[in-house]
Amino acid sequence: MVPLEWAARSAGHEVRVAGAPSLAGAITASGLPAVALGPAVDLAGSARGKDLSSWHDHDRWPADWPVRPELLDDRRKGLLEALGRRQFAMAEAMLEDLVDFGRHWRPDLVVHDAVSYAGPVAASVLGVPNISHLWGSPGLQRLEMKGLGPEPQDGYVRLFERFGAPVRTWPDAWVDPCPPSMGFGPAADVWPEQYVPYNGPGITPDWLLDPPPGPRVCVTWGATTAKLLGSAMTDLLRQAVQAVAALPVEVVLATTADQRELLGELPATVRTVVSLPLHLLLPTCSAVVHHGGAGTTLTAARSGVPQLTITRRPEPALNGERQAVTGAGIHLTYGELSRTPHPVDAIREQVTRLLEVPSYRDAAQRLAAEITSLPAPTDIVSALEKLVPGDGPRNTERP
Repeated sequence: MVPLEWAARSAGHEVRVAGAPSLAGAITASGLPAVALGPAVDLAGSARGKDLSSWHDHDRWPADWPVRPELLDDRRKGLLEALGRRQFAMAEAMLEDLVDFGRHWRPDLVVHDAVSYAGPVAASVLGVPNISHLWGSPGLQRLEMKGLGPEPQDGYVRLFERFGAPVRTWPDAWVDPCPPSMGFGPAADVWPEQYVPYNGPGITPDWLLDPPPGPRVCVTWGATTAKLLGSAMTDLLRQAVQAVAALPVEVVLATTADQRELLGELPATVRTVVSLPLHLLLPTCSAVVHHGGAGTTLTAARSGVPQLTITRRPEPALNGERQAVTGAGIHLTYGELSRTPHPVDAIREQVTRLLEVPSYRDAAQRLAAEITSLPAPTDIVSALEKLVPGDGPRNTERP
């Protein structure tokens, strides 16, 4: 969301980015003004509840489940509803502070992450439009709906009832940075947006300024995975590093300080970079191996890099599956890989395919061209401006 927020500021609008206290550092590091709301949230603890026990270990779901939820069994529908309840709890923790801030600051629009449900509630209380900003995964995110059907979950309705506000189950618009070839076709009120990478601030190292002497392969596993799984994520990441390190390529492990500590000793040929923004590194790479997070998937896609995704959760699996549909990559699930007798060899074989078969690079470059052809965040700001009622912002009388 950072590029859109900066596009709004560059157009002369006031922007405040509200979130849990743990997000304040990430918000201010982007140069945007933060509003910290509610108590601290235990993200990792909330992801380990009984209802979410199968979240990180799964086999493939039906390929088009976001648009055909009837294909899901009761267990999978139950998991999605449990994920929704987790989001309701986080929304409830920040909601009172958000509404109080909104009544003071009087925004004209509320743009919220697609599953940050304090956003639509606050917009309803304040009587302003709300825009649901998707994060790049294919399909609309509807965790607030029972079994992804037409009825909202009781916990979602209670968030609105707490303030006597009308329940909103559909935003005024969706902002969707997922490229159409990875999606499921057009949908009502969806605005396609060009994905502009923001992977945090960082300094370009000198070695990135020169062309690599040969193929460079990035291995990265995202910051959130380690927070949710801790040491349980290290075996798969270590296998990926070992697989690529045995190839005649330059291996760059892009990681966080916490992940690096968990990994221990690595092959001497692996270059490790800590907290280097991926949009600085990936344009120099011939392939990337990763966990399927939307930010990593689309940063690699915009860079025209073939991808091997190895996923453990349903939503990253969807990213990997749909990216592979474009011909620009290969997708494996953790369940499939864990059942092979030699996982390291299996990973190495797939990375070799990405490097040696030209069709993957060709498809990746087509995907990159598609992304850059979509409306930029500045175009989305122009569309947002048209949603503001009246002759201008209501908060111009504020000191």
